[in-house]
Amino acid sequence: MVNSWTPRPDFSGFDLRPGASRWTCEDTGIGELHRFLSDRFGTPEPSAGPDAPLAAVIRKVQTGEADAGQLAQLAEALADAPNAAGILAAHGAGQVLLDGIQAAKQRDVIAALSEVVRDPAAKENEFQRILEESWWMFGGRFVEKAKRRQLTVLTQLDVPLIRADGALHVVELKRACVPDLVIPHRNFFVVGPEVNKAVGQSLNYLREFDEERNTIQQKLGIECRRAFATVVIGHPLHVPDPRVREQVPETLRTYNAHLGRVEVITYADLIQGAEKAMELAPSAAG
Repeated sequence: MVNSWTPRPDFSGFDLRPGASRWTCEDTGIGELHRFLSDRFGTPEPSAGPDAPLAAVIRKVQTGEADAGQLAQLAEALADAPNAAGILAAHGAGQVLLDGIQAAKQRDVIAALSEVVRDPAAKENEFQRILEESWWMFGGRFVEKAKRRQLTVLTQLDVPLIRADGALHVVELKRACVPDLVIPHRNFFVVGPEVNKAVGQSLNYLREFDEERNTIQQKLGIECRRAFATVVIGHPLHVPDPRVREQVPETLRTYNAHLGRVEVITYADLIQGAEKAMELAPSAAG
C-alpha cells in the first residue's frame, strides 16, 4: 500500500495532513513502480536497517578513522549479523578487519612514542623498544629489518634496516630531550654538540662497514658498502628558548645539506611523517 501527498505551494515540503491519496500495487507492479521512481528521482539511499550500524563502522575502518573501540564494535556486530559475509563483500571489505587492526596498532605505536618523547627523563632504550619492531615509521623505502644488530665486533646497531635495493641502512636513536639541539652561534644557529657526536658515531659505523663489506656479505648476506644512516635525536618541545626552537627545522635542513651519507631528523619529524603516511593510506587504497 502506498500513500501520496500533495507538495506545498512554496515547495518547502509536502502537505502531510490526513486525506492523502492511497493506492496499492502487487507482484510485477512493485517492480514497475520501483523502476519508475528510480528513473524519475534517482536511486534512493538505503534505509537504515539492522545492518546500518555495521556498515557505518566498516566505512570508518576503510577510511582509517576507526579506533580500537569501534573495531571491537565491528567484531561484535559481525558475530551477531547472520549475513556478515554478504555485508563485507558488499563493501569490498575482504581485508577490512586486518587493515583496521593494523591501522589501530600503528596509531597505538605513534601514541606510545609521543608519550615517551614528552618525558624528559626517557632513555634511548625506551625509544629502541618501541621502534625496533615498528620500523614502518621510517618509510616505505625499507623492506625489512636486518635479523642481527651486531654486524661487526665493535658495533651494535639500534635499528638496522634493509632498503629496497638490498643495502643496509643504519638508524641511530638518541634521546628526545636535548635542550641544546640547536644553539646560537654569532648571527646564526648551528646544531649542538650532541648532534655532532651522534653523526660522528654513525660515520664511524659506516666506515667500518665499508672496510668489512666482504666479510659481512659472505657471513650475513647483507650489502653494506656505501650504506646510509639516519640519526633520530631531540624534539623541539625540549628546546627551552622559543626563539631557538623555531630555528630547529631550518638549522637541521642546512646541516643535512652538507652531509653525504647521514641524515639527522627529530622525533617530531619521525612522528609527523608516520601520521601523514597513515592519512594518505586510505586515499591511496581507494
